Amino acid sequence: MDILNSKNPEDFIKPQILNLGKCNYRRYGAEIEIQNKNTSKLGPYLDNDDDMINCAEIEDDLEIKVTKSGKFIAQFHIAPVFYPTIIGVKGTNKRQLESATDTSIKIPKVGESGNIIITGNSERSISSAHARLQMLVLQLRDKQQMTHFISVPVASSEIDKQFQIFKSNLLDGPPLRGVDDSIFQRPNKFHLTIAPLVLMDNIEKLLAIQLLQECKEEIISPLFKNANPMRIILEGLEIMNDDPSDVDVLYAKVKLSLPKYGSSFQSMADKIVEHFANKGLIRKQYESVKLHVTLMNSLFRRGNAQNERHVRESFDATYILQKYKNFRFGETDLNAVHLSIRFVNTDGKYYDSLSTINIF
Repeated sequence: MDILNSKNPEDFIKPQILNLGKCNYRRYGAEIEIQNKNTSKLGPYLDNDDDMINCAEIEDDLEIKVTKSGKFIAQFHIAPVFYPTIIGVKGTNKRQLESATDTSIKIPKVGESGNIIITGNSERSISSAHARLQMLVLQLRDKQQMTHFISVPVASSEIDKQFQIFKSNLLDGPPLRGVDDSIFQRPNKFHLTIAPLVLMDNIEKLLAIQLLQECKEEIISPLFKNANPMRIILEGLEIMNDDPSDVDVLYAKVKLSLPKYGSSFQSMADKIVEHFANKGLIRKQYESVKLHVTLMNSLFRRGNAQNERHVRESFDATYILQKYKNFRFGETDLNAVHLSIRFVNTDGKYYDSLSTINIF
């Protein structure tokens, strides 16, 4: 059931609760789309269509004040693009949320700047309304196209040269279903993706920059405090499905030149994701980040790149995995973590970034 059109308040304020282990999850019956002309056509970046969100993992650092009249009040930022869904058709969602939490919620009008303001009779009611809004925004954010991503660039002249050999051998070799020039990644864009981000306004971008700097100080520096500079090695191939004849993405395996720091590198990626998830900018989907470099992706196929809802045409990677299972692409310095801007890069160079932090 679509909660935006439902006449039953229970669909929004009392969703189904699923108990998984020690965690409780709220589940809504349908995907919520942002009602905004600039984003309504954006498709989901993530393939996982799971709409369960655990907001208990989000740090609630909301500052709640007491007014002279004894009321409790708090204000916080939510990107204006999310306002229409928070308000709902003729204000339905907003009224239901106010009723469920015994609060009054003030949302800036279109064209106005400012924060959402919640007023209530107790700190608990304020926190409850805030948590529900966080949950809704996370759900909306999940369904939008990625705008930025946290990445580690993986590029060098050696990797470029070896990749061109790999690519030429495949294109000049025996015919392979679905394999053509357009599905190969450009080597100047090779990277490890730590986390996708949906940043909808400048305030969210500034928050992401701040969080990345915190990751430098609180996560990266302690993990590599006594480490010498090291290199990333690309060697070997893998896929993430069980059928090599029906593949959408082919990856290169990743390891470090100093193997003893492999666990630290993995921990760095996992903790960065956790830090951003704790602040509500992303949803932690997996226990651990899969560190890999994309070499071929059916999404890149000519005509598909700007339309992620286009039905993908997979390719047959059986021969590729057999012939090049242990192919060595080369190595490059492990230097920095970038807050990269999707679709924006200078010709022949890596993605532009909002911010960069050094690892060493």
